[in-house]
Amino acid sequence: MSIRQIFFFGICMAAIMSLCMSFAMAAINVGFNAGFTPAWLSGWGIGFVVSLPFSFFVPPLIQKIMKKFGI
Repeated sequence: MSIRQIFFFGICMAAIMSLCMSFAMAAINVGFNAGFTPAWLSGWGIGFVVSLPFSFFVPPLIQKIMKKFGI
């Protein structure tokens, strides 16, 4: 994969995963009422910022570990 593909993949992965997780957490914590959408989008923004660096650094580490074990 090219650097451009890796970069785009990391951004997409962080966005989709943080969007799904923040939706679930807002639904559990706030419920589906008038405050749901602001809580969800606020949680998504924070989740995206936190997950973005991990989406770039964790996959290569997992690949190295898997390669070490011959998987």
